[in-house]
Amino acid sequence: MRENIIRQKLEAGEPTLSTHIHSVWPAEIEAIGYTGLYDYVEFVAEYGPSDLHDLDNMCRTSELFNMGSMLKIDQSLMPYLAQRGIGAGYQSILFTDVRT
Repeated sequence: MRENIIRQKLEAGEPTLSTHIHSVWPAEIEAIGYTGLYDYVEFVAEYGPSDLHDLDNMCRTSELFNMGSMLKIDQSLMPYLAQRGIGAGYQSILFTDVRT
């Protein structure tokens, strides 16, 4: 099983560095990975369209660079996308819960 980089650093009390991405283009994650600066990438799925293949490709790309992956999803799509994101390989799921 692949190590969860985010969890390891948090449990060790170490800071983590990430960046948000809004695009489903795996080459964007690849460019981020080549910098070697980030521990993980966070795909902000609540602001852009994506399909199931995009989630798979994005996770595979982050794995190539030993980066963690986080999926931020909208409240209305939580159950389905959370399950699909975990199946695709996302190591962390962040739920938005906007209330007024």
